[in-house]
Amino acid sequence: MEDEFKFLRAAGVIFKGLAVISAIFFLIVSVIVLFGGGGADTPRMVSLVFLLGGFFYFFIFLSIAEICRILMRIFDNVDKTLDLLEGKAD
Repeated sequence: MEDEFKFLRAAGVIFKGLAVISAIFFLIVSVIVLFGGGGADTPRMVSLVFLLGGFFYFFIFLSIAEICRILMRIFDNVDKTLDLLEGKAD
């Protein structure tokens, strides 16, 4: 499994990294907007929108990374099942 799925493994790592980066970025931006904003209610609403957007992006990127991991496991299990059916069990 290590050699066969280099692209899926790399994609999973990249998307997990993007999830963490987006969460940190949107958290920092929302704090900056909250404390450095202009009007009375505007910074609170915009900050809340940034936080919700950050959680959304975090969830989406993390879901894509988990889908890559699940696909690698499915392919590995299919290979093991084929080996068992053909009588090549270790």
